[in-house]
Amino acid sequence: MNSSKLIRNKWFIVIFFLFYFGIFWGAFRWVYKNEILLQLLYEGAESPDADKVMMLYNAMMRKVPGRKEINSYYCLGKILIRAEKRKEAIKVLNSMIKITPDDRSVRLWLAIELHNQQRYREAEKHFVVLLKKNSKDLAQKYAEYN
Repeated sequence: MNSSKLIRNKWFIVIFFLFYFGIFWGAFRWVYKNEILLQLLYEGAESPDADKVMMLYNAMMRKVPGRKEINSYYCLGKILIRAEKRKEAIKVLNSMIKITPDDRSVRLWLAIELHNQQRYREAEKHFVVLLKKNSKDLAQKYAEYN
């Protein structure tokens, strides 16, 4: 069969593009498998599968997180809380605090989780930081007002 006839053949074109698209789709799924799993577990309504959660946790905690991954670690923390893996969630929250120490909501979340785990001394450190920042903010607003 002549190559120009093969290219003109509609079935060949369709099969070629389906195969081509399949390769790209498979490569995409392979490269972003952790991110896809993270979103599926985060958006799920029921309690997540503990094995999948721990696999994702181990994969994400192997690398040093950066500012770009803060949303992924936030989702992982929420998933771990839903899966009743609170000690691992505290580790994730601690790594988030190292990335963004000024994020008050993450610090409060960490302090509450530490308090719920009866780790009061560690929780107190974070509550003190939150209260100091709050008092500084109030003093600054008061100074601006006067």
